[in-house]
Amino acid sequence: MKSIGVPFYFRTATYDIQAEGLLVPTIQAAVISLAPNASFGEGQAIQAHYAWEDGSLFVVVRFQGQEWAFRDTEILDTRYTDVDRERRLKERVRLGVRRVFEAAYGLAESPWGILTGVRPVKMVHSMLDRGFTAEELRSMLLEVYALSPQKAELVLEVAARQRPFFHVDPGNPIGIYVGIPFCPTRCSYCSFAAYPLATHGHLLRDFLQALQVEIREVGSLIRELNLQVESVYLGGGTPTTVQGSDLENLLGLIGEHLSTSATREFTVEAGRPETLSRETLSILKSGGTQRISINPQTMHDATLEAIGRRHNVADVRKAFSLAREVGIPLVNMDIILGLPGEDLSHVQHTLEEIGAMQPDNLTVHSLALKRASRLRKNLDQVQIAQEQGEAMVDLARDYALSWGMDPYYLYRQRHILGDLENIGYAQPNTESVYNIQMMEERQSIVALGGGGISKLVAPDLTLIRQANPKCPAAYTTHIRESLQAKISLLRKHLSSSN
Repeated sequence: MKSIGVPFYFRTATYDIQAEGLLVPTIQAAVISLAPNASFGEGQAIQAHYAWEDGSLFVVVRFQGQEWAFRDTEILDTRYTDVDRERRLKERVRLGVRRVFEAAYGLAESPWGILTGVRPVKMVHSMLDRGFTAEELRSMLLEVYALSPQKAELVLEVAARQRPFFHVDPGNPIGIYVGIPFCPTRCSYCSFAAYPLATHGHLLRDFLQALQVEIREVGSLIRELNLQVESVYLGGGTPTTVQGSDLENLLGLIGEHLSTSATREFTVEAGRPETLSRETLSILKSGGTQRISINPQTMHDATLEAIGRRHNVADVRKAFSLAREVGIPLVNMDIILGLPGEDLSHVQHTLEEIGAMQPDNLTVHSLALKRASRLRKNLDQVQIAQEQGEAMVDLARDYALSWGMDPYYLYRQRHILGDLENIGYAQPNTESVYNIQMMEERQSIVALGGGGISKLVAPDLTLIRQANPKCPAAYTTHIRESLQAKISLLRKHLSSSN
């Protein structure tokens, strides 16, 4: 029987968990990660037992005649705490559940094992901070988390490349995110704050006026606390739906109020090529933009039309050429693997086309079918190249490496193609500082605009989150009513860093 890809396996069944109470939530979460439609109560028995004996942790998991057992001695290392040992117990149980389900249902092993979170590199950084060596971490990734050797090496490689970007104080310098929640159209795979101009364009003017107020207030706080801003990221949505004098004014306000002498990167997510005229790109360059993203997603017109993109392949080439002519220093390009109807040959063609343009960065997304996306709602009509997912990722990596790029940040999502990852590649010295800091949560990020989520990082690396409304109408109303409360929260947290 052919193995079934875990993220797209939506079996409906009821399970009876037979284990100590502290393990029940862990087992439930492990089952849901494999079979999201599962419920719990009377049904098929999942048994889990453990014991601390003979200087080790012994764990056994049983299901439908399948048994997985493991004896762990490494967790008794004196660098581990009691909290670590309880976490390790749960990790072993999670792996046991995965292994018996794989055997019982013919599920494919995940290359990421049980490391299911969005930020797999974050755990590696935490262990490096505590004095674990790369070799010790390699063993841990392979044996405890069950990563494939390739993914273990990838995580360690990315972590090593990121660590020089970290600062002693996570509250100074900071990063800035500004969200523009408008797009020319809504893509079928999208679940972000992205409102089509055709239905929400009438809200743009009031939104920009409210955003100006927030920019000025946050800028005033930056000066009050003598904060340094390392990077600014104008995202969305598609920020370049803002055009002409509106875009000039927005970039001017960002430069005046949110940039400081320490600002080393200003990125604009100019993802939709059809928004990038020579005039718009010139405004971006004059406004201090150092890095943009031009996101073809694929270099096949039929696929672009099918997923709701308004641009075509010719638009991508034209926008990229204009960006080089205007003098934008760095250009990133995004592609998505596993789009409907595409196989490995389509991906290879896309990579060949992109390679001919010679971007500075490449971000490779594995398609994730989120609940809010139209593709997820029509899953039965989508033919995902599931069995080719890993081959697609490997092909993209081979091309990126051949162009002189290295992987520098990655993240994962639920229900992602092949249970794989999204990964950013960069030419030497062109890594996006914002992407690294945002993903690894080693720096406070103050977020403005629609859908922006501020992440305030404490010295112990714990987080406080503050979210702006996604809807532009709600943002316009909300920000005027609650801005001072937000500023007070930012002041309380960031002043402790000075």
